[in-house]
Amino acid sequence: MKPKAHRSADGFTLIELMVGIALLGILLMLAYPSYTSFIRNAQVRGAAESVLNGLQLARAEAIRRNGNVQFTLTNTLKGAALAGSTDWNVYAALPATPTVFDDLVQERLAGDASSNARAQVSTTVGTKAADPGAGMPATITFTGLGRLSAATTARQIDFTGATTDVRRLAIVLAPGGDMRLCDPGHSLATNPQGCS
Repeated sequence: MKPKAHRSADGFTLIELMVGIALLGILLMLAYPSYTSFIRNAQVRGAAESVLNGLQLARAEAIRRNGNVQFTLTNTLKGAALAGSTDWNVYAALPATPTVFDDLVQERLAGDASSNARAQVSTTVGTKAADPGAGMPATITFTGLGRLSAATTARQIDFTGATTDVRRLAIVLAPGGDMRLCDPGHSLATNPQGCS
């Protein structure tokens, strides 16, 4: 009778497993800075797009109601005061009280308290406000024709982050009511994403 041959086991040895885990750890360490930068940029873009959507809602509501509607950047984060935070609300005036904005259309409280996105409001296009929260709280009023009211002085809303590696974005407001999200780091003459 022949002795049974010992079959080699399929799988990983402990040394192979430890080498694989070490390589995975090194790859994660190399990717982490890019990942955190990606997350911060996504937070700034999300905040900018949210404010742009609120502005577009306010303009559409003003046209629909044929009356004034106010968009306000409240300078709060989930209702608590924080310089440059991006909570906003849209209020319309009721026909009985055309100068009092007391009819809430929509309110947006930031869903992510850890977001590093901060806003600044400027009265001129192409300039960056000094600090997060500069020019805020800001009220932007649209008329029944969808134009900015004469009382509205805001012309640009800048979005930045807490660190310098975040891509800056801006919303440029035209007196006619047009608005667009753009990148102030690019020239409009050479890049369609540019601001001016």
